[in-house]
Amino acid sequence: MFLLSTPAGSTRPLSLSSSVIKSTALGVTIALLSACGGSDDASSTQPNLPSPPTTPDRPTVDSDWQPAGGNATIAASVAQPFLQIMPNLPSSALGGVSPGRELFITEWTPAGEGRALFDGVGPLFNANACTQCHSADGRKPVYAANGQLTDAILFRLGDKQGAAHAYYGEQMQHQSIDPSIATEGRMHYTATASQNGKPAGVTFDFTPTDPNQPLGQTAISGRISPQLVGMGLLDLIPEADIIAAADPNDSDNDGISGRVHWVDDDQQQRVGRFGWKAINVSLRTQNANAMSQDMGLTTSVFMAPNCTVNQPICWTAPSGGTPEVSDSSLDAVTDFMTALAVPERRINDLPTFNAGAKLFAQVGCASCHTPKQKTGDSARFPLLSQQTIYPYTDLLLHDMGAGLDDGVKEKNAESYEWRTPPLWGIGIVARDPQARFLHDGRASSLRDAILWHGGEAQGAKTRFSQLSTTEQQTLMTFLNGI
Repeated sequence: MFLLSTPAGSTRPLSLSSSVIKSTALGVTIALLSACGGSDDASSTQPNLPSPPTTPDRPTVDSDWQPAGGNATIAASVAQPFLQIMPNLPSSALGGVSPGRELFITEWTPAGEGRALFDGVGPLFNANACTQCHSADGRKPVYAANGQLTDAILFRLGDKQGAAHAYYGEQMQHQSIDPSIATEGRMHYTATASQNGKPAGVTFDFTPTDPNQPLGQTAISGRISPQLVGMGLLDLIPEADIIAAADPNDSDNDGISGRVHWVDDDQQQRVGRFGWKAINVSLRTQNANAMSQDMGLTTSVFMAPNCTVNQPICWTAPSGGTPEVSDSSLDAVTDFMTALAVPERRINDLPTFNAGAKLFAQVGCASCHTPKQKTGDSARFPLLSQQTIYPYTDLLLHDMGAGLDDGVKEKNAESYEWRTPPLWGIGIVARDPQARFLHDGRASSLRDAILWHGGEAQGAKTRFSQLSTTEQQTLMTFLNGI
């Protein structure tokens, strides 16, 4: 266990209520692909911090640390840090959470195989279980030997105008329910070396099953499966707070012009907040979208198969129901995801951690990775209401520059725009030597992920690069602890 602690000799004690670190009997037992190891680096010497820039202004640093996920905080466990249920969940909430967990870990089967509640997957799909992509230890490995890829990455298709591929649609599916049904194709990767100031990365190559169906001018972009943490808390951040933080015209001249991704939802415009490009407005919609695109399962949210009109197999294959995932099952999975806990910070040396937090703000990281948010009210999960949380995201779209332009526009998010990913728990993920970062996993370290930043983040990257080695290590110690 790595608990929030105060170093010896500190004059300001840090304390956590017993309800925060109380272990829960509802811990989810999911087989781990690999155990994370290592420990946080911490130096007892506080570095000389660079002078804060006079322009742009930087957010005030908050060192009065409250529990990272409010009432949803659990003590960090190296063995099983994610996919845990928040503590003190009342029994009245178990009606959805427990069935939702079973639906989350189950392997869905094709229609007609005698499992009416869990059938209908495919006929084309990327995964037949949520746990095929999401792991209790954070992120599953993406890159295997000889250019092979695992199921922990999927590929979006499109162009800079937002048009999907006429044959493959919006997403490439590399599996099918039967050998007689041809998959869409296979992806391979090639590692690229650092050159011309760019960190090491990867390139992808698509081999279609049908050589008569090339990608043509359609771009293809990888999307790795992120760690699942505090999803219900992110869902409860009020839309008004996200809108208030937006500055699409950079009115304050700080170089940051984050904007809301307005998404059509049930004939109204709502704030997108989930997905690499914030294409989904709620956790329920995010789950339904994953069931549709990744698993080939229909819901009342997405009733059409995950194929185009040029792929008749999806329209003629047996159905697992109309829809294949009932509203009650979709709601149960959403309840389970809502109840996911947030692992507490891991601090070995509080002064160094605070110094790293100050650097994080001074170089400009906190301008997009907003440290602190507050949830609204939840009638279904009152424990999550009005909670101060530390997800390190503004949930806005930002121009990340040419280096991260993947050529694929999604809804109203341009090909060079990305939602600020939450950073809580990122240090636990980084313990795994196989962990990858950024949308397509091109970065093999947090430092390389920073160095890939551009666009609105160019200034922050430059200031980070100008830090001394000791200062950079202090900032990384902070990231590894949040």
